[in-house]
Amino acid sequence: MQVNKGKLIIEVTQALIWACLCLLPSVLVFMVFHDIWTSWWTFKVMLIFVLPPLVVYFVNYYLLINRYLFTAQYAKYIFLNIFLLLLTTIVNNNHQEWTTAIPEKISGDVPANIINVGISGFLVLELIFQVMVILMAVGMKSVIRWNEEKHAMEEERRRNAEAELNWLKNQLNPHFLFNTFNNISSLTLINPDRAQECIGKLSELLRYALYDTNAGRVRVVDEVVFMRNYIDLMSLRCNEHTRICTKFDDFDSGLTMPPLMFISLIENAFKHGSSSHVDSFIRIDMGLDGDDLVFSCENTYHEREAEMQSGSGIGLENMLRRFELLYPDMYSYTQFVENGSYVAIMRIKNMISHD
Repeated sequence: MQVNKGKLIIEVTQALIWACLCLLPSVLVFMVFHDIWTSWWTFKVMLIFVLPPLVVYFVNYYLLINRYLFTAQYAKYIFLNIFLLLLTTIVNNNHQEWTTAIPEKISGDVPANIINVGISGFLVLELIFQVMVILMAVGMKSVIRWNEEKHAMEEERRRNAEAELNWLKNQLNPHFLFNTFNNISSLTLINPDRAQECIGKLSELLRYALYDTNAGRVRVVDEVVFMRNYIDLMSLRCNEHTRICTKFDDFDSGLTMPPLMFISLIENAFKHGSSSHVDSFIRIDMGLDGDDLVFSCENTYHEREAEMQSGSGIGLENMLRRFELLYPDMYSYTQFVENGSYVAIMRIKNMISHD
């Protein structure tokens, strides 16, 4: 839609420019001499001299450039333009009767030979002008083509971002659901109320991931609810050896973001930071630092799983690719091991102003 609107604006602008070239001289002559017939003669002469360049311009613009120049058929393109220039020059020479009958108010006492020299010079200038017109058409078409390619790239980026979102939705995979249902099934025997609560959270989580995220952007407060539910369900597979801490700021209800941006970090923190027999912890925080949105995951670093830590894997690669698509040059990601802890921090710069 934006590309079509831009092309329409360019084409209307071009038509207005060519119309001004035909009309402006006659308007100026009328303002100087106050003679409608002299103004009409000026208009006819300008039409004769503007029509060939106009034809050359639009033949190049709508036909030759796309068909030959942009397909690297340079010899054909040059030959056809030479043919056009020769044709328009011949046509112009056949219309010199318009220019020889110059009104007296314009010619005055100027000798005829001077007028003829002026006409010949004008024809030469017009030939040069036609060459410039060809270059103008090439330049205009190149700009339009660049804008169309840019728009196509942006559209491809958008489609890639949607594909990444679909991939992230698939992170709620059957394996996760299978484990969750098994854990809930076990809970029904020992804590029915807790099991019912988890079923409600799972229902909300699936509804959000499958339907609410289709808009492309969601409220941050809704994303926080999703992450809390996801963390609660992931924690069902942890026992008393794993301590889970979360901290989410109170976000403005109008602040929005792309959905499911941090699910991979949360999943990896549980995958690699929990333990059934060694004391471990998982700490997840998200808040604002000025205008920046900061999300951090910290978990126990188990050296036996160092090669599988949350700094690797296809999940993280897809997450970073999605950030690159949605926030180019506006995010930073750091990961490091410190004092037995693995830390991953994602920062979206100028989140408030970007939204």
